[in-house]
Amino acid sequence: MDNLTQLASDYLETLCSRIPNRAVGAPGNKQATQFFREIMEENGLSVISQPFNCIDFRAGEIRLAAGGVEFEAHISPYSLGCNITAELAAASTIAELEALDARGKLLLLHGEIAREQIMPRNFVFYNPEEHQRVYRALDTIKPAAIITATGRSSDLAAALYPFPMFEDGDFDIPSCFLEDTEGKRLLPHAGKDIHLSMDAERIPEKAENIIARAGKNPQEKIVVTAHIDAKMGTPGALDDGGGTVVLMLLARLLKEYKGDRMVEIASLNGEDYWSAGGQMEYVRANTGAWGQMRLLVNIDGTGYRGYPTGISYYECPRPLTDAAQAALKNYPGITNMDPWFMGDHMIFVQNGVPAAALTTANFVEVWKQIAHTEKDSPEIVDPNLLAETARFIHAWILAIN
Repeated sequence: MDNLTQLASDYLETLCSRIPNRAVGAPGNKQATQFFREIMEENGLSVISQPFNCIDFRAGEIRLAAGGVEFEAHISPYSLGCNITAELAAASTIAELEALDARGKLLLLHGEIAREQIMPRNFVFYNPEEHQRVYRALDTIKPAAIITATGRSSDLAAALYPFPMFEDGDFDIPSCFLEDTEGKRLLPHAGKDIHLSMDAERIPEKAENIIARAGKNPQEKIVVTAHIDAKMGTPGALDDGGGTVVLMLLARLLKEYKGDRMVEIASLNGEDYWSAGGQMEYVRANTGAWGQMRLLVNIDGTGYRGYPTGISYYECPRPLTDAAQAALKNYPGITNMDPWFMGDHMIFVQNGVPAAALTTANFVEVWKQIAHTEKDSPEIVDPNLLAETARFIHAWILAIN
């Protein structure tokens, strides 16, 4: 390995193996942001913190029983706890839910209504009317707790099976989730009393974005981002330990940077968190300043072993893309790919900032089979690809300065 590749391997091992649980608010998340800060300062970049309020989450035992039979279920992330014995009601569509008498009952959501994850009710970046309709119905009928029977949904929940239909610290009806096959076993108990107990706790905490800067002119700024947080229960090596490592390597490459344009390395903290707290704080801090940004580069999902890194562009002027394409000739492990619209780069695009996104060219497989699961471990990440990505971004920055 060359030095940059060795650093990539070491940084990835620290973020994804030595530091446990990078979920926002968790102790591991604080360790990760502190580690990132130290690397930025070690390379001579100026560093600021953007703190924000959040919640950590503790989940203990769960028991779901009906007719003397135990069912395997999981506590929904950020759910409140409960200890309830009540009649089971059930709904498989939004129309059935809206017509249901479920006040004080345990409610099973299954079938069509449980086909995808419901976005958090106060999530501002994407919140379809169909999801808001579900919340309105639940607010009206007021079940005591919710049991969701979910299948495989790669659109919003990535590779998780079963997936939590609700992952929302602003939603105060307790909820749990189980496999769709378990839901079919539970459904015949509708109209009968069943029991659900969950030991869960929301813990008020603070987290932070770490913003590092090099260069002179903040009115002509190049911003490079990745998200340092990860879903609970996953090492988050591709999502987005690799992207965070690229930011760290880029800081090393910028150690002697004296360019006119400021380069801002932004470690955002919340892409996989229910409220996107870090992203919301970054937006708040940059109100009125989007026009200072000449380019945003977002890195998320890079380094999948055996596959090239893909780059896509969003409202980028021709001189920026021409400079990128010229630089790419020296980096054969990076190729052009179609745009994707699920990452933090879209926050910048919506605010008029030209953007590029770097991920694995095999994005579909990663999202459907690996993301948000235990499979997302350092072994599937190639440090050589991370080093190459950092070198390419550095070359592109120098070419457009």
